[in-house]
Amino acid sequence: MRCTGVTVLGLGMVVGLCGAPAIAGPWARPAGDVFLSFQISAEEAPSDVMAGLWEPETYLSAYAEVGLGHSLTLGVDLGQGELSRQVVGFVRYSLSAPDATWQFAVDAGLGVRQLGEADAHGLVRLGASLGRGFGGGGDAWYMPMRHQGGWVTLDLVALYDLEVDETILQAEGTLGFSLTDRASLVFSMKAEDWPDSDPLLTASPSFVFQIREGTSLRLGARGALTGSDAVGISLSLWQEF
Repeated sequence: MRCTGVTVLGLGMVVGLCGAPAIAGPWARPAGDVFLSFQISAEEAPSDVMAGLWEPETYLSAYAEVGLGHSLTLGVDLGQGELSRQVVGFVRYSLSAPDATWQFAVDAGLGVRQLGEADAHGLVRLGASLGRGFGGGGDAWYMPMRHQGGWVTLDLVALYDLEVDETILQAEGTLGFSLTDRASLVFSMKAEDWPDSDPLLTASPSFVFQIREGTSLRLGARGALTGSDAVGISLSLWQEF
């Protein structure tokens, strides 16, 4: 991902099928449940695409969640681009009862980030999540389409770099609709503030399709509204156990 010369790591909050997120957000994953995601993305400036200069910047990422029970979920987020590498592990604690309408969670973790050939920097992660599911419909003025249910989430993350005493801030809002038992549409907006870079705001629509029980594919697009001129696409494979 490109942001004024700095590769931005951030696995967006992506969501699954049947009215509940695959990556759980504030919802606690049941004990023993496992979720895995593998993604490849590519970005290029529209002017270069129009000129036939297709040399996209690619990014590979992997994400895992494991339900620990007692409202705890363990998460691991890994990513590698052309300029950066990063891995962060964290534990999320859901503050709400599993059947509560509104879900709240907090998380904390540690990680490592490396830019180019420089020495790796230690990271401390702090985060908070808010989410709500809703039923099917779509006739109301504020619903853009008919659906079988959906969800809305807000995720806030701060990554403190121990080496340079700087903080990376991220905030993402997501709205998802289950269109059928196997297909969903997801819309997200993400704001990021990285050291030595302009603030970045991106929009990311995506389509998720369950190809078999427990396995889904997600095709997404990404376009920067401020802070960058890049647009991109991504392909993800999700697996739940």
